[in-house]
Amino acid sequence: MREVPSIGEQNKIKHYAPLIRKLFRLMLVAFLFFLALRLWGVDVAVGRIFTSHALSIVVTPLLGFIVWEFIKARIDSRLRQEMPEADDDHEEGGAGGSRAGTLLVLFRKFVSAVLFVIVALIVLSSIGVNIGPLIAGAGVIGLAIGFGAQTLVQDIIAGVFFLIDDSFRVGDYVESAGIKGTVEQVSLRSLKLRHPRGMVYTVPFGTLKSITNFSRDYTITKLDFRVRLDTDLEKVRKIIKKINKNLRKDENINRVMLDDLKSQGVKQFEDSALILRVKFKTLPGEQFVIQKEVYRMVQEEFRASGIQFAHRDVTVYIPPEPRDRATEAGQPAASAQPIDQNIRQAGAAAALALIQEEEKNKAALAAKPKTE
Repeated sequence: MREVPSIGEQNKIKHYAPLIRKLFRLMLVAFLFFLALRLWGVDVAVGRIFTSHALSIVVTPLLGFIVWEFIKARIDSRLRQEMPEADDDHEEGGAGGSRAGTLLVLFRKFVSAVLFVIVALIVLSSIGVNIGPLIAGAGVIGLAIGFGAQTLVQDIIAGVFFLIDDSFRVGDYVESAGIKGTVEQVSLRSLKLRHPRGMVYTVPFGTLKSITNFSRDYTITKLDFRVRLDTDLEKVRKIIKKINKNLRKDENINRVMLDDLKSQGVKQFEDSALILRVKFKTLPGEQFVIQKEVYRMVQEEFRASGIQFAHRDVTVYIPPEPRDRATEAGQPAASAQPIDQNIRQAGAAAALALIQEEEKNKAALAAKPKTE
C-alpha cells in the first residue's frame, strides 16, 4: 500500500516551491543573457562555459535537492515511530528510544554532508574547475587537522565506540560524571543531555568515562516506612498483599508492573521505630506513578488498621538531684522544684537541638552531588 504524504510534508514541498521557481527563472535569465551575447559576437569566457554547461549546472543541484528531501522525509517518518513520546511526569528515567532512531539521526547528518560535497564537486567540474587537486588538497588538509585536533579525533572515536556498544540512545535517561539528563541529541563529537529542570548539558564523548543508563529493561524501586516498635508485622504483610491486588486491578498500572509489590520485612531497628521496606519492579520511567499510589494506599490502609507511623523520639536521662541539708533536716525544699524544672527544660532543649542537627546532616548528605 503506497504511503500518502502527510500534511507536514506537503506544506514543506509548498514552502520550497517558490525558491525552486526563482532559481529556475534566475538560471533562465542568465542563460538567455549569455546566449544573446554570443549571438551578438561578444565572447565572454564565463558566458561560454555557462551556456555550454547550463543543463548540468541546473540539473545537478536540483537532483541533489530532490534526493535529499526524499531521504530526509523517509528518515523523519521513521524517527517519528522510533522516538519516545515526551512525558513531563517522568522525573528521572523513561522508556528511552530505539537504537535505530539514534543511528538514523547521525545517518541523516552524514547523508546531507555527502550530498553537499558531491553536488559541489560536480558543479565545479562542470564549469571547468579541475577538482583533482581539490580532492588531494582536502585529504592533506584533513590529515593536518587530524594531527592538530587530537581532542576532536578522540571525541569522535570515543563516540563511535559508545554507539557500537549501544551505551545510550536518544530519549534515554543517563548519568555520567555527576551529570544527569535525557539524551536529546547525538552528534559526531558530543551529546546533549536535558536535565529534568530544563538545563541542557553538552558533553564531549572523550570526557565520558562510565555511563549509568536508567532507561534499560526495568527499574526496581524500594520504599521504606517507619512504624512503631509494637507493630504487628503479620498485619503489615497482609496489608501489602492487599495493596498489590488493588494495584493489579488497574489496567494502566498492571501493564507497566513487571512484578508484584512485595514486603521485605524489617530492614533496620532504631531506638524508636522499625524500618519496613517494600519493593516493586516496573518499566523504566513508570515507577513514579506507582510510587505515588503505593504511598497513598499505605497511608489509608495503615490508618484503617490502626497502625501508626513512628515519630523520632529522643530519651534524655536526668540523674536525681541529691537532697540538700535543709531537706534532710525536715525543712521544705523551696528551691527544689524550680531547679528540677530548669533541668527538664535544658534537657528538652538539648534533645530538640540534637534532632535538628541530625535532620540537617541528613539533608546535607542527600543534597550532596554524587561523584565517581
